[in-house]
Amino acid sequence: MLEEKKTPQLTTGMHPFTDHFRREMETMMSRFFGGPTTFQPMDTAAQRTGFPSLDMTGAISPAVDINETDAEIVLTAELPGLGEDDVDIEIKDRRLTLRGQKKIEYDDNSNLYVSERSYGSFVRAMTLPETVDIEKITAEFDKGVLHIKMPKTEPRDPSRKITVSSK
Repeated sequence: MLEEKKTPQLTTGMHPFTDHFRREMETMMSRFFGGPTTFQPMDTAAQRTGFPSLDMTGAISPAVDINETDAEIVLTAELPGLGEDDVDIEIKDRRLTLRGQKKIEYDDNSNLYVSERSYGSFVRAMTLPETVDIEKITAEFDKGVLHIKMPKTEPRDPSRKITVSSK
């Protein structure tokens, strides 16, 4: 009787390293080609502030931290090589949008052999929670770091009693 040769079967589960590598490659490709990426909050405290996500598009992606105290929420963005004139902050419909562009700064007559620095434009956007007082938001730029301070107000109670009258 002839023995049947068995062909090796591919496993359906991925190895943890392979899965991690695949996610890292997808993130890298998304950043390189400027595809949209959504960064989820790190913990439930971030969800309590009302920040459902930070959306990112563009060729470069500045690192962002969001801290909350009893009095304010502070967004800190690392923007090395940029100045306050290179950054635009806009609020529309409770959505804060941070835009900027890092331009290539080298002489056309030079012989550039290696360039590992990132250039291009970026957009970061987030929906602000109801507790942020939009009229009192301020921004400071210090040594390549942008600090956006968003003072908080008391939450408004959306419920109220309506008196019914007759005609």
